Amino acid sequence: MRLPSEWYQMQQTIEQHMPHLRESQLKGLALWVYGTILAGSGCQNAVATVLSFIGSFNSIRQYLREWLYDGQDRANPCRVQLDVNSCFVPLLKWLLKLWKSDRLVLAIDPTMQGDQMTSIVISAVYRSCAIPLAWSIMPANTPGKWMDPIVDMLRVLSEAVPEHMTVLVMCDRGLRSPKLWDQIRSAGWHPYMRQSINTVFCPDGGTRLPTRSLVPGPGHAYIGAGTAFSRRSIRRRGTMIVVWDRGQQEPWVVMTDLSPAETGVCWYALRFWIELGFRALKSVGWQWQATRRTDPERVSRHWLVLSVATLWTLAYGTRVEDANDLGIAPSHLRAPPKSLAPNHRSSTSTPRRTVSVLRLGTSWLRRLLHKGRLWRRVWLLPEPWPEPPSDMEITYHLGT
Repeated sequence: MRLPSEWYQMQQTIEQHMPHLRESQLKGLALWVYGTILAGSGCQNAVATVLSFIGSFNSIRQYLREWLYDGQDRANPCRVQLDVNSCFVPLLKWLLKLWKSDRLVLAIDPTMQGDQMTSIVISAVYRSCAIPLAWSIMPANTPGKWMDPIVDMLRVLSEAVPEHMTVLVMCDRGLRSPKLWDQIRSAGWHPYMRQSINTVFCPDGGTRLPTRSLVPGPGHAYIGAGTAFSRRSIRRRGTMIVVWDRGQQEPWVVMTDLSPAETGVCWYALRFWIELGFRALKSVGWQWQATRRTDPERVSRHWLVLSVATLWTLAYGTRVEDANDLGIAPSHLRAPPKSLAPNHRSSTSTPRRTVSVLRLGTSWLRRLLHKGRLWRRVWLLPEPWPEPPSDMEITYHLGT
């Protein structure tokens, strides 16, 4: 295969951030990512089709397919195979090198591929999207333990984060495990776990009562320190956040270890960006839902391709969006803005993003790849965390 000059630029960037990979692994990953961005799809045939200008369709498709295989399953069996778990820390370090903030939100959630595969994913949420950093793939609709792989992935990722960073880890009600709570705190991070509206909570100096009774109705919020749960064996101290926004049928209930004074009422809204991140991996972006792979190891390697492609395109899309906000051409913006406006596309304000950052990044990356050159300066500049609506009445119980 005669590879174009821009592909070598991509391979060099990947090698810079993942130096532990072998040359053949770097080459295959760069080819997969290059083709995925050009095709706007991570599906094997789509990637092989768009890359057919560098070789025959069949030979490229076979090369892409075998890159996903275990060594012993290839046409020429070998002992070498890609360990995806070894890429989680380099992925997070790559993200943090581009990250222009000392605050980070990680979200944990599963996503399904039809009735075949379940992916349990830890992602960094970012500008109405999410970047997968670690994942565990397992067959769908089969018994299995989710918490052990999640805890293991968090333990691995914690190695990459500097101590000065504030990290929130958010998850929905199905993952509200004491084991997960303890692992998040042991890393020096802060859990932000959604709870049932019937969760029993005892504010400091008060009486035990269901959390839904802490707010009188829509337009109200409560933040208070105390002890949650009635059973002694699972009781837990922390801060309970109850938010009943206008238009919602019931309140959100979230528990964290942050003090009430350090806690934001609407921060949990950031967790929903992981759902938009899954859409980016599927119908809006890389078409992962169309894959027919069922082997967990091969699917996991495919996720590495999609993760790198997402990270890359969001960094490029950030530069384009920031330039558009400043009214200048993206090629003229060589450094990130010093700050974003406090209400910059806040998740609690009227949506103003008409084109996703992923689509902006994909469009410009394709343009630059066709020209044979890439930008040297890209970044990830997170938006301010959401503030509550101005008319929301908030009750604080600071404890004793």
